[in-house]
Amino acid sequence: MPFLRRRGGDADGATVRVYYASDIHGSDVLWRKFLNAAQAYNVSVLIMGGDLTGKVVVPLVEHADGYHVELFGVSTVVGPDELEETENRIRANGMYPHRMSPEEVSRVASLDEDAKEAWFADVMRVTFGRWLALADDRLSPETRCFVMPGNDDPEGVDRAIEEAVKVEACDDRVVEFAGHTMISLGYANRTPFDSPRELDEDELLRRISRLADEAGDMSRCIFNLHVPPYNSSLDTAPALTDDLEVIMSGSAPKMIPVGSTAVREAIERYQPLLALHGHVHESAGATRIGRTLCINPGSDYHTGRISGCLIQLRPDKVVHQFVAG
Repeated sequence: MPFLRRRGGDADGATVRVYYASDIHGSDVLWRKFLNAAQAYNVSVLIMGGDLTGKVVVPLVEHADGYHVELFGVSTVVGPDELEETENRIRANGMYPHRMSPEEVSRVASLDEDAKEAWFADVMRVTFGRWLALADDRLSPETRCFVMPGNDDPEGVDRAIEEAVKVEACDDRVVEFAGHTMISLGYANRTPFDSPRELDEDELLRRISRLADEAGDMSRCIFNLHVPPYNSSLDTAPALTDDLEVIMSGSAPKMIPVGSTAVREAIERYQPLLALHGHVHESAGATRIGRTLCINPGSDYHTGRISGCLIQLRPDKVVHQFVAG
């Protein structure tokens, strides 16, 4: 399907061009590609659908002979001339480099789990602050850039987004652009991983419904909901045991729907123009629930390629095209 690049909208000026991506999990490279999408695809609206941050801090431990680092199971000693390149490589893989003394390594290792989580969040916020500063530098005044946390993102991400200059917070609220409204919610239904932002299905439905009732005209409304609707083909993932081991069916993983029944019920009830989702990396695709076009671009963040979707919001329909780069 061709996706035409027009400088403006249709003859009546009503077309809105959007780029959506999600689940970049701390990859510095993918964040830069997300920001560059505004110019590369000639879009006026960027939407990042959650799970922004990584999950691993890689210590670079300072010794007399250089910085000792273990990356992908390989231990190396990095000299001053190689330090910045090594840190960039770590960031490109969605992890956080952190220069430390041996004493600090011992101190962090002795912390209890809650204190370790707080320490990790502080390290993460340094990199996330750099991301937001980069957005301030790269984005033009004409570009709207909406960003929300996902279920894997720790506390503090929300506050940083709120304080950004050119990145706009959208989580748990209604925002407007070019005659459309968008409701957003970064929480997921319960997962086996006990991630920071999870809710029971009834609470998810209550929050989505409150936002949808506020949004008004559903024919011009977008649901930006991190978790996809249950049993929609956008939510298929391997089944796991209580010990988080993949359950096999023959020689292949057993695949099951893991999305939210609340999200599905809300889409069926309100029938918005468009629904944007992430969360389940291996279920890229598009489907319809009633009149609503539902999209999950998936995620291959560990490869350095960003999976996204170009969207044209027209008066009579939505046109979409999946892109990766």
